Amino acid sequence: MHFVSRILLLLAMAPGALAQERIASLNLCLDQLLLEWVAPEKIVSVTWLADNDHYRRAPLPVGIHLNRGRAEELLKLDPDLVLAGQYGAGRAAARLQELGVRVVKVPDAYRLEQLLEQLQSLRSVLGDNPQLDSHYKTLQSLLAGQPPAVATEKAGGDPTALILSANNITYGSGMLEHQLLERAGFRNLAAERGGEQLQKVSLEEVIAAQPDLLVLYGGEQEFALAHLATRHPVIRRYIERGHVYTLPAELGFCPALVAGATLEELTEKRAEFVKSQ
Repeated sequence: MHFVSRILLLLAMAPGALAQERIASLNLCLDQLLLEWVAPEKIVSVTWLADNDHYRRAPLPVGIHLNRGRAEELLKLDPDLVLAGQYGAGRAAARLQELGVRVVKVPDAYRLEQLLEQLQSLRSVLGDNPQLDSHYKTLQSLLAGQPPAVATEKAGGDPTALILSANNITYGSGMLEHQLLERAGFRNLAAERGGEQLQKVSLEEVIAAQPDLLVLYGGEQEFALAHLATRHPVIRRYIERGHVYTLPAELGFCPALVAGATLEELTEKRAEFVKSQ
């Protein structure tokens, strides 16, 4: 009787609440989300990219397997849940499913409106997870709020911003980075020039545009602030006056982790500019 009761109890449980003591990832962003919000002893494998200096946010759990997106190597680890993105490692995900492994595809997110969908999908599959729930609700609240009111014409209008990343690339209206600037109350000068995606911009063009805020992006060593300061005295003045903001590298490969904090910080920056006018 006790055995039958136990079986009935397991059948009544939601799928997301079953097992999940051995979770693996086939996607770089999902690596990061798992490492951020799931107990390390429950993560059996993440992709090899998670151990790259550019992507690693903290030391990886001891003994974690770094996979190369092959079904065979994950099978040996006996996972009860494998997370995959919409794209990439598709053959491995399909093969694992054929072999009876539970594989869940979590949607990718490249725009603000997609971030909540991605996190909600992860919440559904991971079940009770207070840290993830809190992060989701904070981001939900931020995105539901109205952007800062437009500054009065007398005050000079909304402050302007221009993103400058490695190789002198800037970001137009079709990019997540533009959305963050806009929601924080900045005018993105690259978008006003008609740019929709990535575009080249010379340092001279950046200086001529005279943005109120210079937004730096990219973690390459040669793109350090000190390097930019030696290239032009105007850039040095931006740095000295604190009219710079550095976007976190995670925006480029897993924005759900940092979009909320970035939006809050940019909004605070915008408030400083408006207050000083």
